[in-house]
Amino acid sequence: MTKARAKKAGAPGKKPAARARPATGRAPAGKVGKAGAGKAAPLPAGDDAPGRGDRSKRLLDLVMLLMRARTPVTYREIRDQFTGYQTTNVEAGLRAFERDKADLLELGVPIRYITPEEDDSLEDGGYVIDLKRFRLPEVRLTADEVSALVLAASVARAIPGGTYPKIVDLALRKLAFDLPETPDTPTELFEAGRGPSPVLVHFPDVRARTAVNAKLIGDHFATLEAATRYRKRVTMTYQAAGNGMTSRREVDPYGLVYREGAWYLVGWCHLRREVRSFRVDRIALAAMAPKPKSPDFERPAGFDVRAFVNRSPWTFATEPVEDVVLRFAPEAADAANEDFGADADKATHGDHVVVRFRCGNPEFAVSRVLAAKGAIVVERGARLRARLADELDAIAARYAP
Repeated sequence: MTKARAKKAGAPGKKPAARARPATGRAPAGKVGKAGAGKAAPLPAGDDAPGRGDRSKRLLDLVMLLMRARTPVTYREIRDQFTGYQTTNVEAGLRAFERDKADLLELGVPIRYITPEEDDSLEDGGYVIDLKRFRLPEVRLTADEVSALVLAASVARAIPGGTYPKIVDLALRKLAFDLPETPDTPTELFEAGRGPSPVLVHFPDVRARTAVNAKLIGDHFATLEAATRYRKRVTMTYQAAGNGMTSRREVDPYGLVYREGAWYLVGWCHLRREVRSFRVDRIALAAMAPKPKSPDFERPAGFDVRAFVNRSPWTFATEPVEDVVLRFAPEAADAANEDFGADADKATHGDHVVVRFRCGNPEFAVSRVLAAKGAIVVERGARLRARLADELDAIAARYAP
């Protein structure tokens, strides 16, 4: 090709080059410069015979040529390497190159044209591949995919000891680093350093249960997890731990949490008109309200599901509350330092501690009073005293000679 014809092919503003420009701001492909020695390693001969497969090979070879080059490669150097661009009509070869370049750009290959104005060390402009941007396609996860990974990863996280929790958290952080916002079902890794955790999800361990119960719990867990994520009300049948009675509950689920070998649903109970926790294995039926794309409630701002689940049993409200006063002897000092709720009042009288609080979990209070063997005295609380008396009578009858 003569120098005049080369200039004609690469002259700025020529119709073929301008029409084939793939993106705003890119230089026309026909910008021709002088060949630079050592810029591009020669490709094997016979790379561009006619045919679809040969064109695919040409695209791959073009990528390899630009990746191996240490400096921008001019169109003249590219043309010398590919017979497909060495046409009798110079503009036809230029259009073929523009089509190839456009296809590579569409495939995500970041080809750039560098002008001498951008890099004053260049005599002529040329093409490069931005290696910093030339990576595999980004992994973008949907909310459902994140939830599935969280549930599966919780199996590894539940293994006591070892380094699995840290490894799993790191892996999930890498996969979900570019999420536009925190999903509604994150694990601890999403809340690190970000304040209260909105939701905590764990995968239920059903190894000790029968296959039927395992499937039932799994189905309930999937329903509750979806309701938590979509903020949909759940209608369920629940069996109370104390008396074994079942009741129908409507709950706005705030989160699913794992605590001491059991999985709990935490949410607003419309029957009791307060936030409650429900053991998943005591749920007989569970159904999510229709229309998942229309939330039924908003999770309270700042509500910490983890703190709620880890709160002291003294503060639970499994039954109607009662004002109670307990006196703790020095032998029960550890129990006196436990959390009795924000409204509790503690006072020291000599070496005893007196605690006034609203007791809504008499079953737990009875167990602690009996376990203290006289070191905890109930000074106020008629129902709690009656409960203690009934329990002592049952124990006496059981062990009577």
